[in-house]
Amino acid sequence: MNLDYKKNKIKETFDFFEDPMDKYIQIIEIGKKNNGISEKFKNDEYRIFGCASMAWVKVEKNKKKYYIDTDSDTFIVKGLLSILKTLIDGSTIEEINSLKAESIFIDLGLKDSITSQRTNGFINALATIKKQINGK
Repeated sequence: MNLDYKKNKIKETFDFFEDPMDKYIQIIEIGKKNNGISEKFKNDEYRIFGCASMAWVKVEKNKKKYYIDTDSDTFIVKGLLSILKTLIDGSTIEEINSLKAESIFIDLGLKDSITSQRTNGFINALATIKKQINGK
């Protein structure tokens, strides 16, 4: 599945809701379904710095495709990270590097549902993922 297809599938979920608060609640519900990561990965190596909540991301590569596992101490962040997981899982390094956090919110219709603080955390999460896949 390419990124545009994945974005459209996620967007369909949120298009059902007109009220930005309903979209926010949906993100929380998505977060409640995130199983998280093992405690052994909840350390600074996998931590997403610049996020208001404690959050972690672990990237794995399998045959030129990347997969992530994420976790956070808040459901809203878990939900946002789950959206990133849906987009990134099975993607190539080129596809992931083409992602822009601000554009994701606009493309998914979530711009008015997320505070600037959460947007900054999302930007930092994507930057952390890119650092891990690019070996920086």
